[in-house]
Amino acid sequence: MLNPSNPDSHVTSAEQECRFFMRTPAVTVNLAAPLSEALALMREHDVRRLPVVIDTGELRGIITRGDIRGADVMRVAGLDPIDIAEALRRVRVYEVMTEAPITITPETSLREASLLMLENKVGGLPVVDDENRVIGIVTESDLFEILAQKLAPEEA
Repeated sequence: MLNPSNPDSHVTSAEQECRFFMRTPAVTVNLAAPLSEALALMREHDVRRLPVVIDTGELRGIITRGDIRGADVMRVAGLDPIDIAEALRRVRVYEVMTEAPITITPETSLREASLLMLENKVGGLPVVDDENRVIGIVTESDLFEILAQKLAPEEA
């Protein structure tokens, strides 16, 4: 979904700033939260990654569904769902997150954000302010949506 505050967001160049296309506010999770909370947030908001923050909103890491995928593996392997749920409540986000993720600012161009994702093989970039507080996120899905709109045939 593109930023609804920009009605002209379907007309874009690759050099436009991410501020017009980032998802905001970003859904975040606290560093000390249990994995069960992170997974619940991902399911509730239909996202695959969450910036990990401390109480002030400062970024400390990022956690993805892939980081938590072990729960699905345990379920398929036949482990008791109650044991799996208990493990997800016991393990904390900071224990499995990626620390110091690559970030961008609102002024970063779409082209630069795309290149960063490609070069680093990541699916999303937290957008941070001058104090490293998360203010949004740009994901590969956002970039595909922009591309699809740009490639859409002109409406008569």
